[in-house]
Amino acid sequence: MTSGLIPCSGQNMRSEIYRIIDVNINRATEGVRVVEEICRFVLEDSKLTLALKELRSSLSRVIRLSAYQMEAHQKIRISEKLIGERKAVEDIGRKFYPESEGRRGNIESIFQANMKRAQEAVRCLEEFSKLIKPHFGKAFKNIRFKLYELEKQIAPRVSKAVKLDFDLYVVTDPRRNHLETARRAVAGGAKIIQLRDKTISKLAYCRLAKKIAKIAQKKNVTFILNDYWDLVRRVGADGVHLGQEDLAKFSIRRVRKELGADKILGISTHSFNQAVKAEKLGADYISVGPIFSTPSKPGTKPVGLRLLRKVIKHLTIPVVAIGGIDKSKLPGIKKTGADRFAVIRAVLEAKDISQAVRSLRKAFC
Repeated sequence: MTSGLIPCSGQNMRSEIYRIIDVNINRATEGVRVVEEICRFVLEDSKLTLALKELRSSLSRVIRLSAYQMEAHQKIRISEKLIGERKAVEDIGRKFYPESEGRRGNIESIFQANMKRAQEAVRCLEEFSKLIKPHFGKAFKNIRFKLYELEKQIAPRVSKAVKLDFDLYVVTDPRRNHLETARRAVAGGAKIIQLRDKTISKLAYCRLAKKIAKIAQKKNVTFILNDYWDLVRRVGADGVHLGQEDLAKFSIRRVRKELGADKILGISTHSFNQAVKAEKLGADYISVGPIFSTPSKPGTKPVGLRLLRKVIKHLTIPVVAIGGIDKSKLPGIKKTGADRFAVIRAVLEAKDISQAVRSLRKAFC
């Protein structure tokens, strides 16, 4: 019996155990690294990035710090033994490449695949490493549970980042059929739609929202409700957009609690202070406006491009320019650093909604 090693069925089996551990350390660290890059470059979250970096280091440190293993009456460094037993060219696994591995729909699918990859690999490490030293199992189990907790923190944020990856934000209006607007806007390439109608009952709004939610879900389009945060989950929407008047009616904390971490919360702002406050309250995005004069906000003074530029410079969450925006205004919007804008009339008053959406998006590129 080799000192410290639980008996396996001969030297060959012991060799395969080292290979299993080696490949799963690589698999786990690679998976964690992919998630780390998402937190660093997509979420731009330094705390999560550091937590994943430290976890990645812990994976190899568990065995590296255990130093030596007695084998053939000699002390052999375990980390060197793992590399020594590696047979990458001969590994039958290198030829396996399922169709699912060749496709990724978006950043969220990359996150999910690599988080699961890391968790499964650490579970293998937890089991097979016990055949070298029993205490390895506990160390890897601790890492596995840290991965579960990090997944809970990161998953909803990645999901929302994908849903908020858009340029043109289409807001519907009762002046034109909501369902027609939604269908044609989606056909034109719109990535996010908000149902806005303050003239109908809540029951009618709910029925309408359910229909638009189905249209959006089929095309992976983000669907936002205006005002009715308590209907978001009932109709299958992705989130809600609230105005400043709504903030005086109820607590944003209550709204967030009811929505859950995975749903989007957007807030309208009309000043720098309101924008800063909205971010502090936990908004996932804000709109700033009206940038220009618009019939949608009669009697409201435009806030202008200067405010838009200032807000974009100081906030870290997505900022959507809104109010009086048409194709002719897009160059000025873009110069502020904005990468998202919302429209109502520029789409709804067009003869061909789909073409209007395509034209606006192309002009903003």
